[in-house]
Amino acid sequence: MADALELHEGEVVEKEFKSDYWEKTLCFYSQKRGKYWLTNQRIIFRGGFATILEIPYADIESVQLCNVGGLVQIIPTGIKVTLKSGKSYKLSVTKRKEILAFIQEKI
Repeated sequence: MADALELHEGEVVEKEFKSDYWEKTLCFYSQKRGKYWLTNQRIIFRGGFATILEIPYADIESVQLCNVGGLVQIIPTGIKVTLKSGKSYKLSVTKRKEILAFIQEKI
């Protein structure tokens, strides 16, 4: 399925895995199931056939562990990605410490 991604020139997929993305809607978060690709240039999340999220590593200010969930965020699988613009995203992944370290190496 990585073949279906539109990669930039020189971009290579380094990690690929199924997981979730938590999107804030109004007062709570909703869960989107899909697949992540971590390339040498950015984070890509696709739910179904649509690319929902693309985050270039150059735009990331910080990453940290967090909990995820709907109204009560108690699931310990999250990584909060904060951009230099102040916008943030919550990724939900297994082996989150490994994924966090991978992203930290890229920023």
